[in-house]
Amino acid sequence: MSATETTRLQVDLDEFVAREYPKVVAAVGMITGSPRDAEDAVQDAIVGYLANPPQREIRNLAAWITVVASNRVRDVQRSRGAESRALATVGVSDESVDSVVEGLDVDVVKALDQLPLQQRQVCVLHYLLDQSVQTIAEGLGVSEGTVKTQLHRARTTLARLIERGNHRG
Repeated sequence: MSATETTRLQVDLDEFVAREYPKVVAAVGMITGSPRDAEDAVQDAIVGYLANPPQREIRNLAAWITVVASNRVRDVQRSRGAESRALATVGVSDESVDSVVEGLDVDVVKALDQLPLQQRQVCVLHYLLDQSVQTIAEGLGVSEGTVKTQLHRARTTLARLIERGNHRG
């Protein structure tokens, strides 16, 4: 992308944010029936616009972002629906899933969210689901040594993050 094209994208986006952003968020919320997801979806659409600009010229950026964000919210809603149906099929309610997370210390949940994916996976499988290192290795398709290494790194990082969190408040 040329410097001129980058500048044009930035000008278009700056103008959009200054004039259209609140209206687009409200519109996406009304279209999808999910005002709480609308802002995240609009922001995702903006990031997508910057990261991978459309090949064709966009005449109305607000309309384009509204459509992209609305589609994103509907995708999220379909995913949530599929997840709820899958949980219902095996006899687990959303409330019971939420209660497990609510039973955890807030600092632990925040610290887990900051771990890299594989470390978070092995921690949850090992400590919350009481899975063995061997079972985790088989499930993730990695060696037992990798699982042990990831557990060690995760414990070290969690201890640091939780300790830092306890000194703030």
